[in-house]
Amino acid sequence: MRSRSLVLCFAVLVATLGTVPDGRASDTLPPLSLRFAEESVEDIPDFQRHVLPLLSQMGCNGRSCHGSFQGQGGFRLSLFGYDFAADHDALLSDGEGRVDIEAPELSLILEKPTLTQPHKGGQILEYDTWQYHVLKRWIEGGALPAAQEATFERLEVIPNEIVFQRDGQATPLQALAHWSDGSIEDVTCLTRFQTNDESIATVDSSGRVTSVGLGDTDIVAFYDNGVVSTQVIRPVSDRIGEAYPKVAAPTEIDRLIGAKLEKLGIIPSEICSDEEFLRRVSLDLTGSLPTPDEVRAFVADSDPEKRSHKVDELLERPTYAAWWTNFLCDITGASPRNLNGTALPNEIARQWYDWIYQRVSDNTPYDELIAGIVLGTSRAPDQSYLGYMQEMAGYFRSDDPEPFAERETMPYFWARRNLRQPEEKALAFSYAFLGVRLECAQCHKHPFDQWTQDDFNQFTAFFQPISYGINPFVRPQVRDLERELGVADQPVGQRRRAFGRRLRDGEIAPMEEVYINPNRMRAAARGSSSRSQGGRVFTPRVLGGEEVPLANVSDPREPLMDWLRSEDNPYFAQAFVNRVWANAFGAGIINPPDDMNLANPPSNPALLDQLTQGFIASGYDMKWLHREITGSLAYQRSWQPNETNLLDERNFSRAVVHRLPAEALLDAVRQVTASSNQLESFAMTADFRSFGPSQSVGNLRRNANYAEGVFGRSTRETNCDCSKSIEPNLLQSIYLQNDQDIHAALDRRGGWVQSVARASDNAPEPDDLIEDAFLRALGRLPNASEQEASLHYFETSESLDQGLRGLLWALLNTKEFQTNH
Repeated sequence: MRSRSLVLCFAVLVATLGTVPDGRASDTLPPLSLRFAEESVEDIPDFQRHVLPLLSQMGCNGRSCHGSFQGQGGFRLSLFGYDFAADHDALLSDGEGRVDIEAPELSLILEKPTLTQPHKGGQILEYDTWQYHVLKRWIEGGALPAAQEATFERLEVIPNEIVFQRDGQATPLQALAHWSDGSIEDVTCLTRFQTNDESIATVDSSGRVTSVGLGDTDIVAFYDNGVVSTQVIRPVSDRIGEAYPKVAAPTEIDRLIGAKLEKLGIIPSEICSDEEFLRRVSLDLTGSLPTPDEVRAFVADSDPEKRSHKVDELLERPTYAAWWTNFLCDITGASPRNLNGTALPNEIARQWYDWIYQRVSDNTPYDELIAGIVLGTSRAPDQSYLGYMQEMAGYFRSDDPEPFAERETMPYFWARRNLRQPEEKALAFSYAFLGVRLECAQCHKHPFDQWTQDDFNQFTAFFQPISYGINPFVRPQVRDLERELGVADQPVGQRRRAFGRRLRDGEIAPMEEVYINPNRMRAAARGSSSRSQGGRVFTPRVLGGEEVPLANVSDPREPLMDWLRSEDNPYFAQAFVNRVWANAFGAGIINPPDDMNLANPPSNPALLDQLTQGFIASGYDMKWLHREITGSLAYQRSWQPNETNLLDERNFSRAVVHRLPAEALLDAVRQVTASSNQLESFAMTADFRSFGPSQSVGNLRRNANYAEGVFGRSTRETNCDCSKSIEPNLLQSIYLQNDQDIHAALDRRGGWVQSVARASDNAPEPDDLIEDAFLRALGRLPNASEQEASLHYFETSESLDQGLRGLLWALLNTKEFQTNH
């Protein structure tokens, strides 16, 4: 009779949750909440499949309890139960009484959570519940470790999208675990659920999702190593279905964005004006403002294809190459401060910049450019150390240096002082080229992704043999050369300064190089041991992929680069696409752009996938990607909202106003205040720009630029896009209003204000100056009220140049100037 009741209960549950896809309902094992509802159940739970997930669902191995780094009450479990062997050992530790096989009811894992014995965590378990029966039955069955017959493959959550229509509406989620032996189990009752936005939808411990507010978010499910999200949508208006207006979608980007906007009842904003488009696309592609003449010509052009033609033109400018070289230098860490300890860190940072600049300028495919960094070599295979020193002296000499950018590869990524340890290399590599943050997995299971500490250690094994410094095989030559130069007994700092002087004179000096340590390479080939993990052996394995045998590999970076380019890699191309999108829209499809974890899903998965596949199909053509994005109507929409998209900042229904990056804003100040003769060359060339080759971040010969710090320029010292900020703050307003740099820019010799002051017979009219000032700063002409107010200011000023100075100062302090819109 009880068996028939169990079947009936499961049938009701399936009817409530919805039919299991692919006709698997009859093949799916019912949830433990049904199977262990009665104490007399005969089944024995599995430690991995059931016991640890139950402890996670109850919070026992969470960060605030026994899963913390210190544990609680002398008892520690792995965070969220990823280390099955260690957790089993901890539970069955002799003399602790946490598990008592002889008297299961007296086990502390039953007595403490039921408060039979004192428990700081309070009561989290009740007698005669299915949870109590699961734990007790596992102990009665011998408290066995995880079974090895099958491995966890994936988690499936049904449905993968929920559309609500009103407050309080609720839908249950069903979580299914798929195992390598083909079995499927309903694990909804063992799954942890979280919402990414409680103002839109909440979820309880049973997976029941409840509508709270308008908009869209994701519910994330966690079971074993599976992390799966379900998108929740609540229309913000009644303009859905047949009531949704017909919206033009000439590109695939617009079609995919429009499909989601229609579900949300969000109507996109109108297309922006020509002036807005020109300013926006110039800043996004080149980091520069358009000139007044450029604005006038663009507005007057009647060619219907002029926007795409302008994009093509911008992509050929040196400022395009400079702006995107700066972008790549940010994420790869090209800073003299990161190279401190080398002979000439400023010059090395400049060579790093030049090498990337030439490839961006040539539109080298992105994968080839990154390969030149990842596989960067110092010496050619048949090059002697003497030949290498002679080559490098040619690059560093002050008079007519050899072009470093002509080298096939660029090895300096591995020279960074914050990449000395293999773990540091793994973290920097995953951040720069995958957009993945692995810091959490360095110590424990990542709380929001699939990565475990073992995953991190196996990935780190690739980087064990990679070294940068004096190759041990040439140390005798280096010592001989140091004695010959008379610096052998000098401190390290003095030696480096002496080497730097020789290199600038074009003479050889001992040079560090990237090399593969043969002993560590052999260790990696047979599986490297980690002292921090008790001597455990870790075979190199790519993230989320297979183990990689290194027995026949001379350089572990080669299989890493092959993996980056492989069809199975879900991160490499996607990370760059997402970052470029974030540059254009102020937010990534995955946001933050460098935090690509499973609990942070894309706002529009189909859009990100389509762009990524297109980028790969284009041959990793960076200019293709820029054209594709800027050619969409989504990119060209106005910032002005309508009643449906006023609060939308994640579905690209309008341009989201965001502050200019530090480099672009500080350059814009110089450009706006430049003389008419300087203006065009300044806007078109990359020299002497904040993001140009002469402005290395962290230049060791000068103090840190105060303005760059105020406006959040990346320091290039951390593995996080957060080191670069576009958030406004009070100090920025004070700087633009009162700092001596601003007044110096306005009054500088050869600047616009001074040239007007010197003009006598050919002094411009105030109307012309006002128009040019607005075009320079805001990319548009003044409206009638602005023109009238400006004229009045000129009339009450002491002189024409003082009127211009005051107007420029006022424009520099407008939000319209300081933001991209």
